[in-house]
Amino acid sequence: MNASELANEKRERADEREAREVEKLYSTKPIRFRMAGRQYVVPANYFTYKGRDEVDTGNSEGFGFFLFLPDFGGYTKENWRDQFDRRRIYVLEVKPVDKNAMIPYSLGGYVKAEPANYGEPRVQFQNIRALLEEIPSFKLYGLEGYRRKGAGARGTPGVTWTGMRSNGEFFFFNSSLAPGEPLRPGLTNPVCQTQYYSEQEDLFISYFYSQDHIAKWREIDDAIWEKIHSWRTK
Repeated sequence: MNASELANEKRERADEREAREVEKLYSTKPIRFRMAGRQYVVPANYFTYKGRDEVDTGNSEGFGFFLFLPDFGGYTKENWRDQFDRRRIYVLEVKPVDKNAMIPYSLGGYVKAEPANYGEPRVQFQNIRALLEEIPSFKLYGLEGYRRKGAGARGTPGVTWTGMRSNGEFFFFNSSLAPGEPLRPGLTNPVCQTQYYSEQEDLFISYFYSQDHIAKWREIDDAIWEKIHSWRTK
């Protein structure tokens, strides 16, 4: 047996052990927690595929979770197997913000947080606007896509996309590649990534997903918030 065959056999044994663990520890039990005066009940399989022994009550300053296209469910006893599954949506963080927070000032002392500090999307976009081309190179999927200035000459990767969320709020996100751009060395799974504060939700959120699904950007954003709404009990 050569080295490659040995490695494959070792990997298969590890997968079998993990499958036995998942069979034993997989759970959809409710996880109850409070965050900034709101109460949520979330099935454990939206956090992990081995959640049987997870603490099921408590308080939280923020939380993250996973969804899988196309039905936006959580982990199953099967979909955990592919670590690079392009159907998976990574919601890194959902948390409240303190608009009156005082933050350290570079010259000393403290100042009140500016909207960009807590993620107000339009202000965040304006802060980088000078770095982007004047006229968007792309108009696709109900979005306008801007390259960085000089992208062609310097090979600056990615595109910044702007649009409107279903609730009418301004929205922008970044994609790893421009439409039709080939993969670069070291980039195996281009993504779409965003983080923003929603005034209507009064929450900050950060998430990313495979750029394969960029055309579904609004559907994905809607589905994430629909899940959060469905989990909130009061």
